Parts: sequence; C-alpha cells; structure tokens
Amino acid sequence: MGFFNLSGLSTTRALQLFQVMRLGAVILTSILLAKSGLSIAGIGNYEMLLFIGTTLTFFWVNGLLQGMTPIYAGLGEKDRKSFIFNNFLVFCFISLVLFALMIWGERWVTPMLTGQAQIPYYRLFCLYLLLNLPTFPVEYYYLLDDKPRHIVGWGGVSFGLHVLALYLPVVSGFGLEGGFMALILLSGAKLLWTAGLVLRYGTGGLRFDLIRQYLVFSAPLTLNVMMGNLILLFDNWLVGWYYRDEAVFAVFRYGSREFPLATALATALGVAMIPRLSADMPAGLAELRVRTGRLMHLLFPLTILLLFVSRPLFPLVFNPGFAASAPLFNIYLLVTASRVLLPNAIVLAKGVPQVIFGVGVVELLVKVVLGVLFIGWWGLPGLAWSVVLSFWVEKLALIGYLERKHGLSTGQWLDRKLFALYTAALLGAYLLSCLLF
Repeated sequence: MGFFNLSGLSTTRALQLFQVMRLGAVILTSILLAKSGLSIAGIGNYEMLLFIGTTLTFFWVNGLLQGMTPIYAGLGEKDRKSFIFNNFLVFCFISLVLFALMIWGERWVTPMLTGQAQIPYYRLFCLYLLLNLPTFPVEYYYLLDDKPRHIVGWGGVSFGLHVLALYLPVVSGFGLEGGFMALILLSGAKLLWTAGLVLRYGTGGLRFDLIRQYLVFSAPLTLNVMMGNLILLFDNWLVGWYYRDEAVFAVFRYGSREFPLATALATALGVAMIPRLSADMPAGLAELRVRTGRLMHLLFPLTILLLFVSRPLFPLVFNPGFAASAPLFNIYLLVTASRVLLPNAIVLAKGVPQVIFGVGVVELLVKVVLGVLFIGWWGLPGLAWSVVLSFWVEKLALIGYLERKHGLSTGQWLDRKLFALYTAALLGAYLLSCLLF
C-alpha cells in the first residue's frame, strides 16, 4: 500500500510507478485483445507489428533516454534549455528518417524480421510510430524539472488512453484498422503536448555542439541497449522463422514475458541510483544495498506466488488458446533473480559504459548459440531457458569486473545471504510447480 502512496512522492518512486503503468498497459492490452474476439492469428499479426516496431526503435530510444540525465546535469542553465529543445529535434528527426525507411523498405522489412511476406496495417503502424516516438522523452522532461506527480499523471493518462484507443474500436467491430487509426489520433495529440512542453522548458535554436555531445555520450548506451534487446528480439525472430505460424508466434509472445513489476521497479531503481552513485559512491552503494533488499522482499514472494497460479490463470485471463503460454511464462519468471541485481548502475556511475557494451556482446553470442540449440532440442521452453541463462552471463560478468577492476565487493551493494535464500526459494517453488501441474 505504501508503494502506491503519492504523498511525499520522490522522482525515484514516480519513475517506478511510471514503469509499472507502462508494462501494466502492455499486459492489459494483451488481455483485452484476447477477450475481444480477434483470432489468435489476428493477435499474432498485431504482435508481429509490435515486434517490428520494437526491433527498429527500442535500442536508440532507450539509449538516448539514458543519456539525457547525465548530459543535462553537466550543463549550465542556459545550455539546459537549449538541450531540451535540441533533444526533441533529435527524436523528431530520427523518427522521420525511420518512417521513410520503413515505408520504402516494406517489401524486405516484414519478410526479414517475421518470415511473413506482408502484415496487415503495416503502413498505419508506421504512421503511428512516426507520431508517437518523439513523445517518449516527456517523463524525462518532468524528471529533469523535478515534477514527480507530473510523471505519474502523464503515465496514467497516456497509457490509459492507449489501451482504450486500441481496444474500443476492435471490440466495436472496426478491427485492428480502427484501433490503429485511434492510436494515430492519440499519438498526434501527445505529440502536440510534447511540443508544448519543449517550448515551455526549452529555448529554440539549433545547437549542433549539444547534439554532437549528446549523441557521442549516448552512443555506447545505445549499443548496450541494442545488445540487451537483441537477446529478446532474436527469440521472436527465431520463432517466426522456425515455425512460420502466426498462432505459435502469438502463444510465444504471450508467454515470453518477465514479471512486469520486477522489470519496472528494477529498471527505475537502477536509473534513479546512477546520479547518487556518481555523487558519493560509498553512500550510494549503501543506499543501493538497502533499496535492493526492499525490492527483494516485494518481488520474490510475488514471483513465487505467480509460479503457482499462472497455469490456471492464463486460460481465464486471456483465453484457452493461450494455455500453452503459461509454462513459458513460468520459466521467464526465473529471470527475477538476476533482474534485481544492479551492477549495471554502478558501472555507469563509474563512467565506463563501454564495459557494459562489451559484456552485452558476449551475452548476445551466448544467447544466439543457446537459443538455436535449445529450440531444436526442447522447442519453445528451451528458448525460454536460454534467456534465463544468458541474463546470468551479463550479471556475473559485470560483478566480476567491479570486483577485479574497482575492488567493489558484491556485499557492499547487495545482501548476499538474503539474495541466496530468496533465489533458492524461487528455484524450489518452480520445481514444485512443475510437479503439481
């Protein structure tokens, strides 16, 4: 109950709530579409469009977002206002270039990424991306202006309207075409709001020096995000090419999800801790240890509970066609154990993002090899296990780097005994759930 108390709201808590709302909207959309009467193949087409969009946008959007706070913190007041304006221009320009490339390359984008010759409503989806992508920095504009309530308000309104804009036309008989048309209108309104914020917080005028500084700093972050995201996107690509079946693709997409609360809270905590670690490393490490412990007390019990209820709930929450997604979801729940570890935040605070990129390359190579082998041996469950194992490659490599190069013991930022107990309990619960169901 305290987590959702907005009195005395901090930016850290606001970002966590924002991430919860973002992932909650994704899950709610999946549930509503499954209940809307769309066929599993139709839902598979929608998921394939999302997959294409994520593949082509996730790495640069998140890399640029991660670079905003450190760059902004190092600027003077006048340059900060110029940075806000030029940041918005960068997002608009990349979105426009991407839109042109997706329209021009339609004949090879969908076959290359999904194994399908074409996907319905592809061009409508491209227009939606064009208008929606420049709105992604809004929560960071509010973060930089220290307005946590605005972050939560923006998340509630934008994600809530997104769910309604997609679902209501579909359930009213207008299909996915009507849903995408509504999303385009919503994205246009969000873009106008974003432009208004930029004019309020920023100062007009091209500043190529700021753009260059921003892009150079964000480049290794973008590459790191790309490596991490390719691990997940590779699985979607492999399923599309291996099975060439929209229904199988939909079943995999619905099951191949981490515990959304774990992803949201851990990601937001890591982002919020970077400036604290940069300013005072010993105090930041002590704070990270305490906050990670609190996170474990919340996430591990909930994850264990989900292991026992997911199999009966999946057919009820979605529809019986997605019963096969539940075993996959249970395997992905095991990622929670590595997700709560945050050596990435410490490495970024040390100012060596290239280390994360190097580790990401190794992680991706391990994932590709294991994915190809495991899907051939054990099918979709094997692919899920390759994700769990490859995530541990990243965390252990970064922990080893911090211990060897910087002399930072894991015990300085993690309650190792508590983590070991919870991890053992999680694995035991998973094995018990397999025996019971």
